[in-house]
Amino acid sequence: MKHNKTKISKIVLCSIILIANFCCTGNAQQKSTDENMFSNGTIISSENATLRSQPKKADKAYDELMIGVYYENNSVPNGPIIRTNPFISSGVTYVKYNSENGQIKKGDLITSSSTAGEGMKATQSGMVIGIALEDATGTTGVVKIRILIQYVRQ
Repeated sequence: MKHNKTKISKIVLCSIILIANFCCTGNAQQKSTDENMFSNGTIISSENATLRSQPKKADKAYDELMIGVYYENNSVPNGPIIRTNPFISSGVTYVKYNSENGQIKKGDLITSSSTAGEGMKATQSGMVIGIALEDATGTTGVVKIRILIQYVRQ
């Protein structure tokens, strides 16, 4: 009887260790993947246009499931680490862009492009992420926008 209790105790202990190791390792890998998945200025969407589902880079033009722009503030050197939601869905921020639909000028509507995570000038009706607050310089980079996620008819 004592031999069975010892064997059962070892099995239970091993099971607990395996479960704990799986949970901790899984969470650590998930967190690491999530933190390194996006860079600042990336346009984000999700399968149901909310933060409740897994965020991903917007990967099609005029993506109707855009939820915002990824921006994690790392500008506080040697300061306290404050974790906040790194997805901006209102206000002013910078967004990655390309010149797929032409050069972006101040006042142009910005939408997602066919390049994952990047925006472009909106030239037709569809979902937009916001309005350019400055002229873009070059064919790629980041441009300051006011986020106003909405459908626009042009």
